Amino acid sequence: MFRNIALCTSMRSYQTVSLIIFAALFLFHSGQAQERVKPSKGYLSGDTILSPLYGIKLVLPDHWNGFLTRGTEVFTLSSDTTGETSIMIFPSEESLKKIETRWNGHMELSPGVDIIPVEPPKIKDGKLQSEFNFSGNENRMGYSIAQCGDFGFCYTAFLIINKTSGPYYGNVMDKLSQYISFFEPTISDFYGDYNWSQELKGKYMVTYESGGGSTKQNHLWLCEDGSFESRITRKGGLKGSTGEYKGKLKGTYTVDGIGATGKILLNFEKLSPLELSLEIQDEVIYMNGLRYSVGGHNQCK
Repeated sequence: MFRNIALCTSMRSYQTVSLIIFAALFLFHSGQAQERVKPSKGYLSGDTILSPLYGIKLVLPDHWNGFLTRGTEVFTLSSDTTGETSIMIFPSEESLKKIETRWNGHMELSPGVDIIPVEPPKIKDGKLQSEFNFSGNENRMGYSIAQCGDFGFCYTAFLIINKTSGPYYGNVMDKLSQYISFFEPTISDFYGDYNWSQELKGKYMVTYESGGGSTKQNHLWLCEDGSFESRITRKGGLKGSTGEYKGKLKGTYTVDGIGATGKILLNFEKLSPLELSLEIQDEVIYMNGLRYSVGGHNQCK
């Protein structure tokens, strides 16, 4: 999942997987929801995520959480009962028969490390499943599964575990398939349903720039009750460039817009209101053309 993709990458090269397959994964809380998956956002068991472009839907199973790694576009599930277990899921445009043929060979994971099937993979009941080992790593093993829908797209998934845990996870991939379903793919604007009011409510926004002996900082704390606090500072050659809008300020705000662009109206207690443009590109938010970092805060009373 991944801009219009939402569940993982098309993964034309298994070397992409190798970049994250043994990475440590740290997740953060997400409310139960059904949505197009977003890069670097954590999802918990029970959450439903969609891949509109490929028509793939995943309900995260109990005791599993996951996120889409930014840049690699691989959706990774991690077990919350054992930190050593992870599952990589990604869509595929190949037929199940082509995937079977490829899995029957040695697939290079990284230089000197191949995925080797324990037995020739076979298609049964519409699913392709395989147990595999790694050349060059006798302590790791895994299971894989692939399945296709009625609209020309498939998914493949790989479970990577320590060999000592192998017997406990032999049926995990088959169980996972019960949580994945297919629907008719749609091509839509990734941010077509982005709700600015909902996304920014209760958030802290900050931008900082420094160079040539000058610095500027904009801090904005938005509270869920519609109030805000801001701190605006300028130093060096930029000092005084914001006029009366400087230091600590308070007021109320409203945010409007659905889609990639929106606007925020800041009604200051003692100054004229300001209307600022909002835009999101590649999961980065811009306000009046300045790039802002966005996060939670506890400044609200």
